[in-house]
Amino acid sequence: MILRNTYRLTVPKLVILPICRTNYSTSSSSNNPFPLNDKERKQAKKQSQLPWYKRWTNYSNSEQFQNKTMPKVYICAFVVSLVPMYFYMRDRYHEDKQLKHINAKYAQDPSSLSEYEYLVLKSMNHLEKLRPLELKKYKIYQLMRKEFRRKNLFNQEMFNPTPQELNDWYQNQVKYKLASKVVPILVDKIDSKDKINANPAIQNAEDTTAFYDSKAKEYDDAVKWEERGIFMGSKRKWLMSQAKGDVLEVSCGTGRNIPYLYLQQIKSLTFIDSARNMVEVTKEKFKKAFPEFKKVAFAVGKAEDLSNIAQDVKYDTIVEAFGLCCHEDPVKALQNMAKLLKPGGRIVLLEHGRSNWGFINNHLDFRSEKRMETWKCRWNLDIGELIDEAGLDITKEKRAHFSTTWMVVVKKPEDPINPDEKPFLDKLFGRESRKVQKS
Repeated sequence: MILRNTYRLTVPKLVILPICRTNYSTSSSSNNPFPLNDKERKQAKKQSQLPWYKRWTNYSNSEQFQNKTMPKVYICAFVVSLVPMYFYMRDRYHEDKQLKHINAKYAQDPSSLSEYEYLVLKSMNHLEKLRPLELKKYKIYQLMRKEFRRKNLFNQEMFNPTPQELNDWYQNQVKYKLASKVVPILVDKIDSKDKINANPAIQNAEDTTAFYDSKAKEYDDAVKWEERGIFMGSKRKWLMSQAKGDVLEVSCGTGRNIPYLYLQQIKSLTFIDSARNMVEVTKEKFKKAFPEFKKVAFAVGKAEDLSNIAQDVKYDTIVEAFGLCCHEDPVKALQNMAKLLKPGGRIVLLEHGRSNWGFINNHLDFRSEKRMETWKCRWNLDIGELIDEAGLDITKEKRAHFSTTWMVVVKKPEDPINPDEKPFLDKLFGRESRKVQKS
């Protein structure tokens, strides 16, 4: 008998092995051979095809950049900003210390101030402005002071150079050596023929009467598009809005200011120009525009001879537009205008001249010869220096067209400042202007 369990088949036991599931997510493990899944791979490819600035934008919005990189950027920026802040505060400390010293000297004896100390004190006086030549020289002093402070980091010595030391330093600077410039010389009165502050790039003056006589008929057509392109009409409108009372317009030309007259604030009006044909065009324009206005006169003569032409006549306002550049002696012309002013009268000028920007002045100097040949115009004159040399004071100043267009109101030194010419804070608190006495 065969036993049943002899033939029983042995069935192997089932071995259950754990199934290892591969992780295709973005893991930093180095054992993972597939760091990106298909969706993320497509996104990475799309990201790599973007322009660099968009990639940087996306990175700057990422969580890693916001939480880790940005705080480091802030800390570095703060540390770097401390460097210029230190130098700035150091300069302010020395300036304040020297200003206290200057005020103490001025209280004891105003004549003991040096030229630099006088300019510092005047620049800090909000009731009095530096004259154009003084401002130019004061800026050069400040350039020298910065170099002095850099070389004397821990030295408590005060900066107070002589004018000769300033001139020697200025001429040794590389950027100024090529231009053969000298520091402006400050004197109370400068002869109009004196060339101590002359710019070698300015063309020599000449009598332009014959030239503008020949250009009278075609002048308006030649300049109208140039003036329209730079919106000169608004500047002429400002000029004539300042004309009040008895008005004289010097170098009236072809009467391009006539459309902007405010006759309701004008009692009488006189036009004068050295070119007779120009005056004739002005007369024709005025009679056509204002036939009922009778208190008007037209004269022919040079601005340099104004005091001889109108000996017994005085004016409330004298205006001139783009005339100083064409005068043989612009300083004498300004002085003669001042002689014809009534007490409290004003000279209002609209002129083109030197800019506050060096590269603009380089262009004006470069084109000065061509401009002189084409229009007999010296457009690179420094209007502020001319007013300064004429012994007059600027009460209002506006600039346009990269500061090459000057709009200024000028008065005689002995005349007081009008209330509307005072700074806002002076009008608010009723403060009166006072001048710093010069040594």
